[in-house]
This record gives sequence, structure tokens and C-alpha cells, in this order.
Amino acid sequence: MRHANLIPILFAGALAVQAGDMTNAQEITLPPPAYDVERFNENYSRLSNPASHSDWLDPVKYIPLRAEDPAWYLTFGGELRERFEGNDPINFGIGGAGSDSYLLQRATILTDAHLSDRLRFFAQGISGLMEGEVPPAPGAQQDPIDLQFAFVDVVPYLTDDERFTVRAGRFGLSFGAGRLVDSRPPVNIDFRFDGMEWLYSRPLWSAAAFLTQLVRDSGGIDAEDHTTTFLGLYVTHWFDAPHTLGVDFYYFGIHRKDGAYASGTGDEHRHTLGTRQFAGWNSWDWNTEEALQLGSFGNDSILAWTASLDSGYTWQAPGKPRLGLEADVTSGDTNPHDGQQETFDALYFKSGYFNDASMLRPENIMDLHPNLSARPTRTIATDGGVDFFWRYSRNDAVYAVPGFIAVPALHTDSSYVGTALDVNLTWNIQRHVNLLASYVHFISGSYIRQAGGADVNYISTTISFLF
Repeated sequence: MRHANLIPILFAGALAVQAGDMTNAQEITLPPPAYDVERFNENYSRLSNPASHSDWLDPVKYIPLRAEDPAWYLTFGGELRERFEGNDPINFGIGGAGSDSYLLQRATILTDAHLSDRLRFFAQGISGLMEGEVPPAPGAQQDPIDLQFAFVDVVPYLTDDERFTVRAGRFGLSFGAGRLVDSRPPVNIDFRFDGMEWLYSRPLWSAAAFLTQLVRDSGGIDAEDHTTTFLGLYVTHWFDAPHTLGVDFYYFGIHRKDGAYASGTGDEHRHTLGTRQFAGWNSWDWNTEEALQLGSFGNDSILAWTASLDSGYTWQAPGKPRLGLEADVTSGDTNPHDGQQETFDALYFKSGYFNDASMLRPENIMDLHPNLSARPTRTIATDGGVDFFWRYSRNDAVYAVPGFIAVPALHTDSSYVGTALDVNLTWNIQRHVNLLASYVHFISGSYIRQAGGADVNYISTTISFLF
């Protein structure tokens, strides 16, 4: 395990300096910027003020390039991560599949050069290794050395409260709640796209337009997948300055030369029109989303849809317990021979969509997920719940997260897929070190059992060092 010996060393070092951080707590004027899943969203310009330095790694987060101009600076960063996953059995045990466990190791290094407020260069290298898996390991997990991101930002228009940026190169995309376009952090190699992006922001508005091709997960120095083109426009309007109340409108277009569903394969042109509404009011929060898909799939027309709800109530009590309810409906194909493709395509959705086990792709699925979360301490968060799953259509399959059919269409059997019980722990041990742990027990329904499946136990633990 090439990175494994580095994790304990860095972990111990982080804990050793924690006492020093606490000693100087009274001198801290502002909290350090939070780490983002997509590291290119971080901004360390505030560290141009030496009084804002509060962390032992601040010297590498802001390296001035021009003494007379604080907008010229260099940032270095990276991550070392070890993640264990165990599945018993894999793919519900269908076809005699047994248990599987493996270790995922990821290392990244990045540099971010700001050459004034109008020009920026960002690059991030990545290494992802998978040990314990029966070869060949998937390219999204086993990629010893690759270019994760590399892009240039040019800002042709900039005022005190408006900014327009043109981005070109290789970058990540993430929009809204991540139901359709997001990164996949549990996996070693995130989604990345080559192309152009146009970004506009002002206090109560933001917009992003993009034209890209997906980068292949080939396990080597990757290039574009020329069989897939992905483009879109995403607009957000907030109704308040804290950005707690707002609405999104979006369009996503995708062309695949080899779209595949239970009804067959074919050339696919799919258009997604959607909206999301989100708010926080007193102790309530809610997040709803609806989308319609149109287009063509081979000789068939496309008519698919989805709707989701994520709402909750947080008590203003020790631990801030929150009782929540999530619900999703994603359409499936009711008749594979009627000339209409009705299976909703979840595009590049977030990993861990339903739970950390990521056994089901949100296509032809309905679910209801009551859940409870709390923060027992400032650094520890826990959550868990019970998720009930049904097929939308008995004439359509259940799909695995990568997109292939996990359980074939069995139209004579029940729509009930199963019930998942999940519990999760997040421990922010120190600013640079965090620990995640998850357990999922999936109780398979009669539909999966008729296909030869069984109950599933899943466990994962992740420790990361970020700087």
C-alpha cells in the first residue's frame, strides 16, 4: 500500500499541532476557509492579511507572488485518503456472487496560481489505487497516475458585485443538490469533463453554462469519451442575502452513441428540463426538485420524469437533532415495445445517493427515507434512517450505480425492491483529519429474491488528511 505509511505520520503530526492551534485561539480573527469537495472552489485570498493566519499550513495556502499586489498568489494543496469497503454479498448475491472487500487509496496534489483578479491557472494530479479486489479493477478506482483537473480562468468582466468567468480545460461540475450532476467523492476518481464553462455571479444570482465531453475512466492518462457530449445551463436565484431561500432552473443535454437500458441500446439524444426549490425557515428546511426528460433513443421517443423531496425539522436543543424525510420518484419504462423510452436517466448523480453502499441507481425507483441526525459534539455528527424501495415499473429493471442492469425486469413479481437500514458517523478529528464510517443492512424484497438475490451487509471506513 504505497500511501498507507504516510497516513499515520501525517495524522500524528496534525494532532501534535492541534494544541498549538488552541493556544493561539484568541488571536484568530477569522475562521480558516473550509475545504471543499471540489478543491478548485476554495479561495485563500483572505490570507493576504497576516493577522488572518491561524493554521500551521497557511504558509503554503497563500504564497505571495507580488509584494505590491495581493491578488497575485500561489496555493498548494492535496489529500491522502484510505478507504475500506466491504460487501457481503456483492450485487445482492445474484448469480452466486460472494462477498468482497477492498482498500481504496487516493492521493492528490494541486496548485492554484492567481495572476491578478482576472487570470487563474489550476491543476490537480491524482493517483487512485485499489487493493484486494479481484482484477481487473474498474478504471474509476484503479488509476495510478492521472490528470484530474487542469484549466484556465479568464475574467473579462469584473465589478464590485458582478463577475463573469470563462473557464477552459478539464474541470468538475456540481449543481444544486447533486441529484443529476455532482462529483463522486467515495470513488477514487471523480467525474471530470473537458471543455468550456461560462460562469456569472452577482449577490442574488448565479449562472453556469457549459459544453463538454466526459473524460474516460480507463485507468491511465485519460482523454475525452468522444461518444458522449454533455452541455447545459444552470441558473440560481436567491430571495435573501444569506442564500437560504431560492430557486434553480436548469437544462442538461446529453448525446450518447451507445445509450443502454433494459429495453435495449441505441443512439441517444436526451434533454432534461428541471427546477429546484430550497429554503430554511425557523427550524424547518426543505429541498424539492422536479425534472422532465425528452428526446430520442434509437427509433423511440423519450418521455421520462423525476421528483424529489428532502425536508426536516431541527430542534434547538443540545446536539441539534434533526428529523427528516426524503422521498424520490424516478420513472421507468412501462412498455418496452410502445415506441417510447420512459426510463429516467440520472446522468452524473452524486455518489451515495441513497446511502453509502451505493447499490441502486436512481432510475425506475421510488423510495421513502425517514431519517434522524444529530451533532453530539462540535466535531462529531451522526445520522441514520430506514429507506424503503419500490420499482416504478414492473416492466423495467433495477440498475446498478455504473448504469448496467443489477436485477432484470421481472414483470410478474412484486414492485417491492427492499429496505435499507443505514447509520453513519463523521468525526472531524482536526481541521486536516477526518474519519467517516458507515454501515448499511439491505433487506431484499421478493423481487430481488426471485432473481436469486439475498440480504446485503455493507461497511465502510474512511480516513483523510487534507491540506
